[in-house]
Amino acid sequence: PRVIRKQAGMIIRKWRRVAIDTVCGSVTLSLSLVDLVLVALLCVQRVACDAFGLMAPRPPAGGLEPRPSVVVVGGSFAGLWAQRELSDSFDVTLVDRKDYFEYTPGVLRLFTRPSHLRAIARPLPRRRNKLLLAEVLEVHPSELRVRPIDGGEETSLPFDYLLLGLGSTYGCAPIRPTEREPDLPSRQASWDAAAARLAQAESVLIAGGGPVAVELAAEILEAYPSTQLTLVTSGRTLCSALPAAVGVECRQWLEARGASLIFESPVVSSRPDSVTLRGGQKLAADIVYMCTGAPPASEPLRPTLLSHLDPSGRLRVNEHLEVAAATSPDGDQEPLVRPGSEDRVSGARAQAGVSRWRRVYAMGDVAAHPSQELKLGHTAELNAHVAAANVVRAARGAPLLSYPHGAVGASRSPRVYAISLGAYDGVLAMNGIVLMGAVAAIAKRLIEWSKVAACEERPVGTLFWRVADSFTAWLSRTLLPPPPAAPHEVQTTLLFDGVCLLCSSFVHFVIDHNRDERIRFCALQSEAGKEMLRAHGLPLDVSTVVLIDECGVHVRSTAALRTLRLCGLPFRMLYAALIVLPAPARDLGYRAVAASRYRLFGKDKGESCRRMSKELRGRFLSS
Repeated sequence: PRVIRKQAGMIIRKWRRVAIDTVCGSVTLSLSLVDLVLVALLCVQRVACDAFGLMAPRPPAGGLEPRPSVVVVGGSFAGLWAQRELSDSFDVTLVDRKDYFEYTPGVLRLFTRPSHLRAIARPLPRRRNKLLLAEVLEVHPSELRVRPIDGGEETSLPFDYLLLGLGSTYGCAPIRPTEREPDLPSRQASWDAAAARLAQAESVLIAGGGPVAVELAAEILEAYPSTQLTLVTSGRTLCSALPAAVGVECRQWLEARGASLIFESPVVSSRPDSVTLRGGQKLAADIVYMCTGAPPASEPLRPTLLSHLDPSGRLRVNEHLEVAAATSPDGDQEPLVRPGSEDRVSGARAQAGVSRWRRVYAMGDVAAHPSQELKLGHTAELNAHVAAANVVRAARGAPLLSYPHGAVGASRSPRVYAISLGAYDGVLAMNGIVLMGAVAAIAKRLIEWSKVAACEERPVGTLFWRVADSFTAWLSRTLLPPPPAAPHEVQTTLLFDGVCLLCSSFVHFVIDHNRDERIRFCALQSEAGKEMLRAHGLPLDVSTVVLIDECGVHVRSTAALRTLRLCGLPFRMLYAALIVLPAPARDLGYRAVAASRYRLFGKDKGESCRRMSKELRGRFLSS
């Protein structure tokens, strides 16, 4: 029987992979055909315009002549979105140290399949914009100091508007391209060398517990199942900045494939073949990958914008994503535009109190926005939505949009994450809903394909993401709003009516089905419960359960459903089916049951108590 089960499992996995490859291949082929149709339609439109004058050329933004100049620094998600939006109306120059775009979320697969670079890298666009391959040395209010990568002399690049999408650096080579990889052949050589080195290793150590560390570990274990892999992190969980279910699924996947996970063990020093943990313990391996952080690439900003950087090195921006005003160490405000001076773009007269950096915007990893949202490719593009729109509005003299409302029509952007666990598994999350397995793997592949298509300005790629971003924003505003923000890594706590027999029975149910035992319990009437309610600005209302988790504070039906999400199958499926309903509709049924719970189910007189172990007793907060 054991051999039969093993063979059956191998057959199922094989056909599962075939099914995933077939679905992804069919969808991408269909999208490619749609792309051909769109290209043909655009060609017909251009011919008709030239032959019959059916449509006048699109005028520059605001009707300004000559066209205002826009410099976009950084050829990744944010920079390329801004370039696509502005190139028809402005004189756009894209500045980067390399001549290609590389889909960063997909590069970890190159450690085991370097040939995959051909699928995720494309030349940077230059059809509607200028492309300057140069290193940015300094940023000034109306010009950049740059040095061409071909060894030319340092020069100035003037602009009317500047959009900074500098991205971040990364200590784990070769995840981020360097100045030694200005073109695709040199980049391919770097990945070939990294893959060859990994192929020879019998043991691998990864330091870090975030998505990059997890995805790299998954790629290695899928390609080299016999490799002895150790992942060490300073946190208590994996992917702690994401919903807890993401970290749980990633941990189970890695441990099922033999990975050794070490938690709450910060690395204090590292070498190519070993790390030293706090406390002096030393771990050795054939290869060590340090995946412990990605500082912003803000070095070009330090000469002139040092007082505008936050402690992490990110550039502070206001609600419009403009560089925020800074205060010098002696307490003086930054220099302002001279009142009454003429604006060389719009011809308007400058007003007192306007920052001299008012035409400089920051996007993505390098921007420090008051929302403090996670730095992801998705949020970087949302930044670019608002920054590009504000360039157009500034040129027209219109009021500027605020972020994130100007991008998604709400005060909080959608919380969307996708993590690959090899090529055939993954975790996909949006606003607290977590999907795992084949669905996530298919979604991650389609995201990768369509993002690459968009960045090379293929019509199907740009259209796909206009529709996808609009739909995601609508979904986040209506059916699936993001939960309120909560302190980082808060422990999941369920507050319940300690007198209600129905509520006590629900607690017993959760204890029996919450296998990872991460939910704590507290009676609403207890002092601890009252204190937690006050801390989160909630009144003492015993007619609702309250769930406090990594995504915030939840009440009524949302609290109950998010609790079921942590109780395994089939209850997780019930959560996924009902959470998409509007909360007011769900709460009607909840309120009806809550109003008659004492009459229908009675009160808990202590008869529902169970014998509790020391561990279970520790999960109840009573004081």
